[in-house]
This record gives sequence, C-alpha cells and structure tokens, in this order.
Amino acid sequence: MKEGCYSAVQIGNWFLARHKAQMRQDDGIDPMTQMKLHKLLYYAQGVSLAVNGGPLFEDDLLAWEHGPVVRAIYDEYKGTRTIDDELTNEQVNDFDVISEDTAAEGVLEAVYDRYSEYSASQLRNMTHHEAPWKETEHNNVISKEKIKKFFRENIVE
Repeated sequence: MKEGCYSAVQIGNWFLARHKAQMRQDDGIDPMTQMKLHKLLYYAQGVSLAVNGGPLFEDDLLAWEHGPVVRAIYDEYKGTRTIDDELTNEQVNDFDVISEDTAAEGVLEAVYDRYSEYSASQLRNMTHHEAPWKETEHNNVISKEKIKKFFRENIVE
C-alpha cells in the first residue's frame, strides 16, 4: 500500500458501502451516522499506522468535543445525522478501487469487523479514554505519531 494514497472521503466511502452491504444481510443494523464514520476512520488510520507503518489517508484527525473528526467528512455530511442514502457511483467506485488494495482492505475489514458493532456514542466514549484524543488540545490536529504510538502499544496485537 502506498502511504496515504487515499483521501478520508474515499475511505469513508468504503465504510459506507461495506455498511450498506451488511445492512442488506441483517435488517437489525442501524444506519451509519456521521459520528460513527469519524470514529471508524480514526481506528482505521491508527491500525494502518501501527501495522503498515504509514497512514491510510493524509487528512488530519482533529480533537473535537465528541472525539476524533476528519474535517472533509464533517463538511461532506454536515447537518445529517444518519448517512443512509442509496450508494452513489463514487462510493461504489471507491469501494471497488480500495478493495483491490489488499493491505488497505485488510485494515478496513479488520476495523469494520472489530468496531462496527458499537454505536456512535460507544465509539465516542472509547476514543475519549484513549491518549491520542485525551492528550491533544481540543480543535487541534491529533498527530499521526501519537496515534501510531498508542495503537502499537494498546490496540494492535
């Protein structure tokens, strides 16, 4: 995987397409929320940094009140609580492109399998107990080095 070769929006699109596919199989799954998508992006970035040594996407994660946030995702879905529209061609294309990248897809599948069962508020609470968010002044960038160190020491086995 080329370091940071994707945007957070592309990775977000992968999660949205993957979640839609899961929702079709299990009608008990709640729609994706913007908050949950931000937290999945945070965990994906952390796992990629820890396992692959480099970022999955170049966008910064910001330490906002409700946990790590990617500004581009916030701007894309501002004002919407759930992201449950039909998939766009761009989302499907991003899913297909990223699925061909075995290193990226391995990280994303592992993160989705591990964290998708949690609600947005549960994920928010989890990030609030983790050093990268806790040790970053609100509204500032959470450093990739801080994320990498935390995930290597606490998340990735």
